[in-house]
Amino acid sequence: MVEMQTIIKKYGKEYKEKNKLMPHIAKAMGAIEKCRTGELGAHEDVCDNCGRKKISYNSCRNRHCPKCQSIAREKMDI
Repeated sequence: MVEMQTIIKKYGKEYKEKNKLMPHIAKAMGAIEKCRTGELGAHEDVCDNCGRKKISYNSCRNRHCPKCQSIAREKMDI
C-alpha cells in the first residue's frame, strides 16, 4: 500500500510549484513529509525486561497526517 508520505515526497515539490497552496495546506504537506523521519528528531525506547534499545523517530502530530491519526484511531478502538 502506498503511503501519503511517499506521494508527497515524490510529487509534492512539483505540485507546490504548479499550484498556489493555502498556507495551512502547505504546512500539513510539510508535516506529513517529515513525520517519523530524522528531521523531527528521535528518542530511544528501552525494554523494561531485557534492556533492548530501539530508536523511534518523532511524529509530526498534525491532525491531517494519516500516520498520526492511525494511532489516535487505534487508541479509540481499545
